[in-house]
Amino acid sequence: MMKRNVNIHTKKIAIFTGIVFLVSLIPILYLSGYVHATGDDYGYGARTHQMWLSTHSVWQVLKAAGQTVQHYWIGWQGTWFTIFLMSLQPEVFWDNGYWIVPWIMLALTIFSTLYLTEYVMVQKLRLPKATWISCTLILLLAMIQYFPSTKSGIFWYNGTAHYIIPYSMALVAIRCCWSFADRKRKKDWIAAFICMALLGGASYLAPLLVLIAVAYLILCEWKTKKHVFYLCIPVAAELAGLIVSYLAPGNKSRGGEDFGIHGLLIVKTILECFVDGAKQIFLYLFKTPFILLCLVVIAVLLVNAFQKVRPTFDFPYPVIVAVAMFCMYCAMYAPGVYAGVELSGGVPNTIYQVFLMTVFITVIYTVGWMNHHFCKDEKMGKIKKAVCGGLLMLALFLILVEKGTLKSSTSYQCYDYIVSGQADDYKAQMEERLSLLRNPELKNVELPAMNSDQGPLMHMEVMEDPNEWTNTVVKQFFGKESVIEVPRSER
Repeated sequence: MMKRNVNIHTKKIAIFTGIVFLVSLIPILYLSGYVHATGDDYGYGARTHQMWLSTHSVWQVLKAAGQTVQHYWIGWQGTWFTIFLMSLQPEVFWDNGYWIVPWIMLALTIFSTLYLTEYVMVQKLRLPKATWISCTLILLLAMIQYFPSTKSGIFWYNGTAHYIIPYSMALVAIRCCWSFADRKRKKDWIAAFICMALLGGASYLAPLLVLIAVAYLILCEWKTKKHVFYLCIPVAAELAGLIVSYLAPGNKSRGGEDFGIHGLLIVKTILECFVDGAKQIFLYLFKTPFILLCLVVIAVLLVNAFQKVRPTFDFPYPVIVAVAMFCMYCAMYAPGVYAGVELSGGVPNTIYQVFLMTVFITVIYTVGWMNHHFCKDEKMGKIKKAVCGGLLMLALFLILVEKGTLKSSTSYQCYDYIVSGQADDYKAQMEERLSLLRNPELKNVELPAMNSDQGPLMHMEVMEDPNEWTNTVVKQFFGKESVIEVPRSER
C-alpha cells in the first residue's frame, strides 16, 4: 500500500509539472502566428525560393540548396550541413509557413532532451518514469524560459537551424552511442553514424559536444565492451565533415586571414574556457536564481526517487564525473574564444543548454552516490533534507531579491510583447510590406520603415541604401530589381 501511495504521489507531481510546463509555452506558441522570415533567411533561401517558384520540383530545389552550400562554402563559411538546412526555410515553399518554426524548434528541444534523459534515468538507473518526466520538464522549463537569445533559440529559422537542430541531433547521437555500447544494436550505430556524419557540417559546438561524450564513453567502456571501438567510425565520419568545413575558403572571409591552427592560441583558449565557464556558472545560478530553484527541485525529486528504488550500481566516482561534466561544459567556449570574432545569439544558447545538461547529469550522479552510501544512515538522511531545504530557501530568497528574474523569462517577454500591442503592430506592418514584395507588378519596391527591435522576435530591417546586405537578399528572394526603406511619412 505504501509503494502504491508513493507511485500515486509521484505521478501527481509529474502531472502538475506537465501542466505548468504546457502553460508556460502558451504565450510562446501564441507568437508563432506573428513570426516571419528575415535577413539571413532570405539570403540563404533566395536561390531555392526562386527555383521553387519556377519549377515546383523538390528535386530541383534540393539541387539549388546544394548550389547555395557551394556558394557560401567558397565565400562565407564552411558549415555545409546547416547551410543546406538554412536554404530550406519554410517561406521557400509556403508564403505563410514561417509560423511552424517555433513549433518545430521547441519540439526538437523537448524531444531530444527527453530522449537522452529517458535513457539515463529510466533505462540505466531504473528510476520511475514519472520522476523522469518531472525532472526533465523542470530542466526544460529552465532551458526554454532563460535562453540567452529567444530569437536563435525559438523564433528565427536561420539561427535555430544553425544551433538548435545540431544540438538536438547531438543529444540523439549521444543516446544512440550509449545505447550501442550497452546493447550492441546495429540501428543505434546507424543512427549515431548518420547524426555524427551530418554534424561534421554543423556549427562547431554540437560536433564538439558529441566528440567529447563519445570519447568519455570509449574511455569508460573499452575494457569490458570491445565493440565500443566501432564508434570510432562515426567519429571518423564527423571528423571528415569537420575537415571539409574547416578547409572552406569562405572561413577566411568570416574569421579573418589569420583563421587557422596556432599552438599558443590553443593553450590560451583552453585556459580562457575554464575562466569563462566558472564566471558564467555564477551568473547562471545567482543572477538568474530561477535556474538554481529548478536544479534544487530536481535534486529533491531525485532524493525521494532514489530512496524508493534499488540502485543498479554504486556511483563510484562522483568527483571525477563532476569534473568531467565541468570540462565538457567549458569546452563549449572554445570555438568562440579561439575564433575571437563576434558571436551570434545561438552560441550562448548552446553553451547554456550544455551547462544545464551537464549539471543535470552531475546532480543525478551525486544524489545517486549519496543515496548508495548513506541511505541507511538516518542522520545523513536528515542532513540531505536540510541541505536541500537550505538550497531551496536560498533560491527563493534570490528570486525575491532579483525581482527581474521572472520578467526576463521567455514567457513573460512574449506576454509583454503581445499585451503591449507591439505584436499586432509588427504583424500589420509585416503584412503591409509583404504585400508589396509579393506584388509581381512592382520591380523597385519602397518599404515603409519599421522598428528593428521586435522584442523576442528576430527582425533585420531593410535600409535606405539598396546595397546593404538585407536589401540585397530581400531583393534576390522576391526577384526584385531593387528594395529600399523609405520613411513611413513618405507613403
